[in-house]
Amino acid sequence: MDPTIPTSFIPKRPVDSSAMNAPQSSKPVGLLSLFTGMVFIGTIIAFIGVYLYEQQLVSQQKKLESSISQVRDGIGTDFVADMKRLDARITGVEQLINNHIVITPLFEELEARTLRSIQYRDFSYNFIPNDKTNTPQVKVDLTGTARSYASIALQSDAFSESSLIKNPVFSNLTLLEDKAKAINFKLSFTVDASALSYQTFIDSTKSQNTSSPISNKPTP
Repeated sequence: MDPTIPTSFIPKRPVDSSAMNAPQSSKPVGLLSLFTGMVFIGTIIAFIGVYLYEQQLVSQQKKLESSISQVRDGIGTDFVADMKRLDARITGVEQLINNHIVITPLFEELEARTLRSIQYRDFSYNFIPNDKTNTPQVKVDLTGTARSYASIALQSDAFSESSLIKNPVFSNLTLLEDKAKAINFKLSFTVDASALSYQTFIDSTKSQNTSSPISNKPTP
């Protein structure tokens, strides 16, 4: 007897309709997944880079703060002490210059204003306060001899024209009982201390040197 040949090709299992409707190719889905993965990995790498850069900046800031602190500590000890000593020296020198007076301008004024009939013997000065302006001034005391009372009067007029000599007063007039008949006197006057200061003298000297003409001799 011949073997039975199946006459039907109908599958015994039911056909899955979802498999039939599935897309034939999954290539677009694979490219999208690859792009998403690359973006995700790039984001992670960028985040790590930003984090490391931030840590580097924090480390540099700490080092800079430490350096500034060390410099500040160094300045706060020896450097500041040296600067204070230097400032004290500069202040002392400035005070010394401001308080130091030069008598040369006063001698020059006396030489220019004194008459030939007047002779001086003793000279002294000291600092006194000015009652009106409360500023220091120099009080000068002189003793001398004049040929006559008229000479003393003329000398007083000459001093009144001086811008340096203030309030000249002649006192203790004594007539000498000799052939010359001279008059002994005592002279007192004041001078502003600022007019005799060393700084004023230096400035005046510079001004005179600047304003003095230079003689141009002709070339032979």
